[in-house]
Amino acid sequence: MPVLLFACTALKPVEKLTDNELADRYDKIDLQIYMVKHAASKDNPAKYPGVSGSMGSGYNNGDIQKINKLEGKLSVVRQELIKRGYMP
Repeated sequence: MPVLLFACTALKPVEKLTDNELADRYDKIDLQIYMVKHAASKDNPAKYPGVSGSMGSGYNNGDIQKINKLEGKLSVVRQELIKRGYMP
C-alpha cells in the first residue's frame, strides 16, 4: 500500500500540490541537482579548481543530461511557486 501512495503523490501535477508539498518538491529537486554536481566534482577534482557553479567542460555527458533534466523539473516547480506568490 505505501508504494501506491508514493506513486499517486509523485505523479500529481504541480498545480494540484499543496504549498508544503510544492516547497518540498522544490527542495528535493534542488538537492538532487546539488548531489549530481557534487558527485561529479568528487569523481574528478582536478577539473573543479574552486567553486564551480557553471556547467563547464568538467561534467561528463551523463551528468549534463541529469542536470538538464532536473533543472527542467525545477523550472516547472519554480514557475508554480512564482504563480502562487512565494518567489519573486
